[in-house]
Amino acid sequence: MKKLITLMLVGAALAVPAATAAPMKGKPPGGTKPCHGKAKVMVVLKGTLANDPAAGDTSLMLTVLNTNRWGRGYKAATQPVTVNVDGSTRYVKGAPASLDMLALNDQVVVKGKLSRCDLRDADPAAMPALTAKMVVDQTVATAEAT
Repeated sequence: MKKLITLMLVGAALAVPAATAAPMKGKPPGGTKPCHGKAKVMVVLKGTLANDPAAGDTSLMLTVLNTNRWGRGYKAATQPVTVNVDGSTRYVKGAPASLDMLALNDQVVVKGKLSRCDLRDADPAAMPALTAKMVVDQTVATAEAT
C-alpha cells in the first residue's frame, strides 16, 4: 500500500510540470523577428519634380505626394526627396524618353526596389538611398485629357 501511495505522489508531481510545459496556441511571445534573406520590395513614389534634371545628372528631386506601403517613410521625410538614377533607369513619357526630357513640376511615378529589412526599421529622417528602376512622366496624359 505504501508503494502505491508513493507511486501516485511521484506521478502527480511529474504531471504538474508536464501540463504547464504544453505549447501555447497563437503567436509565440517575443518582439520582432530578425530579418532573414534578401527580400526586395517595390517602392512606388508619386509626386512632382522639384528640379529640372539635365542629361548627366545622377539624381532627381521629388516632392512625394502619394506612396505605396513601402514608401511611407519617404513621404514622411523632409521634402523634396533625392532619388538616384543610373544607366539602367527607364524613362517613360508617352514614348521612350531620357532624363533631360523631364521638366520642373512634372507629375511622375518613381519605382525602385529596396531590401525590406532596410525599410522596416528606417527612420524617416534617414531613409535608405533609393535608386529608380523606372520613372514614368504622367504630365503628358493629363495635358491631353483637358
